[in-house]
Amino acid sequence: MSADVFPEHRKIISELLALHSRGQLPHAVLINSVSGVGLVSAAARLCATLLCEQGHDEACGDCSSCHRVAAATHGDYRWVRTSEGKASIGVDQIREASDFIAKTAGYGSQKVLVISEAEKMTTGAANALLKTLEEPQGNSLILLLSQKSWLLPATIRSRCQMWRLACLEPTTSMAFLNNAGVAVPSDIAENPRALERLVLLSSEGKMESYSVVTRMVETMLSTDAAVPEAAAVLQRFDLSDSVELVVRALEERLIDRQGINTPQLTLLQLHRVVASLLQRMRNGAVPAKESTCYEIASLISKARQNDVAGIDDSRWVLGA
Repeated sequence: MSADVFPEHRKIISELLALHSRGQLPHAVLINSVSGVGLVSAAARLCATLLCEQGHDEACGDCSSCHRVAAATHGDYRWVRTSEGKASIGVDQIREASDFIAKTAGYGSQKVLVISEAEKMTTGAANALLKTLEEPQGNSLILLLSQKSWLLPATIRSRCQMWRLACLEPTTSMAFLNNAGVAVPSDIAENPRALERLVLLSSEGKMESYSVVTRMVETMLSTDAAVPEAAAVLQRFDLSDSVELVVRALEERLIDRQGINTPQLTLLQLHRVVASLLQRMRNGAVPAKESTCYEIASLISKARQNDVAGIDDSRWVLGA
């Protein structure tokens, strides 16, 4: 059977299935979500239904196709994601996926390719995907999932029909978190965005690391905390995770300014530099962990001092 889907996301699935039934579903679809919550489950439900032999509005779960989808053995269904230990989706992965799309469907008329976290494609991988998007083969669907679709090249985005998942209602998020055994702070119980962030972190298994990094960022931005101690916090985690968690924490600080006196433009510049470093890593760069963590901590300290020139200088040190 396909994955559970949040109630707020069922409408998009129904609308895409309706387009398919009328023969109007495009070959390339980009589904976006501000938080990233629900992208995988919504895509899995859509794909399972498209490949189901019964042709209903929802996968039956009983036909041979549904069994193969559930076992990840369906020959006309491919899911591309970052490999374990990697920060990006490489060109070889996309070339293999393009070869898959080019072949004739083996079980029916529909072939489905999903690229999860599509913004993590390297520049070479994105370029390799372009030709497939321009000249799709047969009755195929290429489904791109992205939390940060603005990181995708414009050439990719322009060749996809874009859809956005709705934000979760607080009651939906609370139900998920309660079932997961997550204690929700009373001050965010009515904050849809904060609750949805908790849902995402819980589903990714990153709640503890995000909490640690967020506290470090907040401390650095509000006090004269020592750079070496902050760097040591970042070194506790995988480097790509640490950089991504800093980016997320800064995005939250740009939205919620409580207790932070750093000017908005300085925070934006800081976010831009760290996000650029993250994208560079996804394109294959492998910076030294110790020095990179120290430099990021130093950047946050400079933002606390409103040292925009210092942040700009650090951009060259990080290669961002």
